[in-house]
Amino acid sequence: MTDGRSSRMIPRTRGACALYLLVGVLVTAGPIWRMVEVGEAAVLPVVAAVAGALVIVTAVIGLVWPGSRGR
Repeated sequence: MTDGRSSRMIPRTRGACALYLLVGVLVTAGPIWRMVEVGEAAVLPVVAAVAGALVIVTAVIGLVWPGSRGR
């Protein structure tokens, strides 16, 4: 069933990890800023903030543990 390739979530290079980190910060900061301004939390901004946080975690794993990067 498998053809020898595996799907990896961690980017292959250090530069790609840094780019993921930047995108994650931007995706997380936008919805949080809007929620603070409005004073309430709608569902979609919360989902976007959580997704951004997961991208940040993925990038940090790739930067801290180079062996975990996609091969």
